[in-house]
Amino acid sequence: MEDFGLTRDPEANAAQFRHWMLAECAAWFYPDGTPEGVELAAQLMGWYFAPFDDQFDGDLGRDPQAAARLCGELTGVLDLPEGTPLPALSPMVVGFADLWWRSCHGMSTQWRQRAAQHWRQYFCGQLAEVIHRRNARAQDIESCLRQRAVTTSSGPLSDLIEGLSGFEVPDHAWQSPLLSELRQLTAEIISITNDLVSAEKEEAQGDRANNLLLTLEDQQGYTRHQAIERLREMTHDRYARFRRLETQAPDLDDILTSTGRIALRRYITGLHDLLAGDNEWEHTSGRYAT
Repeated sequence: MEDFGLTRDPEANAAQFRHWMLAECAAWFYPDGTPEGVELAAQLMGWYFAPFDDQFDGDLGRDPQAAARLCGELTGVLDLPEGTPLPALSPMVVGFADLWWRSCHGMSTQWRQRAAQHWRQYFCGQLAEVIHRRNARAQDIESCLRQRAVTTSSGPLSDLIEGLSGFEVPDHAWQSPLLSELRQLTAEIISITNDLVSAEKEEAQGDRANNLLLTLEDQQGYTRHQAIERLREMTHDRYARFRRLETQAPDLDDILTSTGRIALRRYITGLHDLLAGDNEWEHTSGRYAT
């Protein structure tokens, strides 16, 4: 972060990185990752939380035009060959380019294409949240959940299960309805639990438009206790469905080689690790301490 000029106060930034436990977050998310992979994930967490995500808590979070310019620059990086000079772009964009290019090392064209699409969805989702925030746009719980499943970056995080451990699920299995739904359930569980632990922080900032718990209170008249219990119920229902669906994974074995079968099971285990790691981090990190 210092090398790419992403922090004005290196000492304070280092203290925040430790307090938020971002290196531990990377290790909890990717216990099967290589040492180099987990290091890359920790660097990504530093970029993601401090210079990028948290800027939307300020003026940028209520300026759709400025947010659209930034998100356009970031999505533009995804189409550039590795090492393309980026002298006219901000340190935030240049830092992201470095992380993106390194995450692609050794991965297939198919992996890069789908990973790039997940990043595009994430950046466009952030822009949608800015628009909702600016216009105080009320959302129902279903629309809010669809948006939050994108803006918690679960897509890119699930791609790194493969990228940081050096394997790939064959594309015809990765694109299957079974794995698509397991990824969606993972994204929704992470979104729900994140909004549970971040509600007080966002409420204090006056940002009630993009949080599931606050949406239940504002749009459906739930009390705080009722909203918490409803989100807990939604989490448990989705995890129970995840556990039922994953038992169908052997149905894909007939279309996979032995290597592909191993990759499939590593990937599903990786989704479990992502859920468990996210839960551990959210309840340990100083980012959400009240």
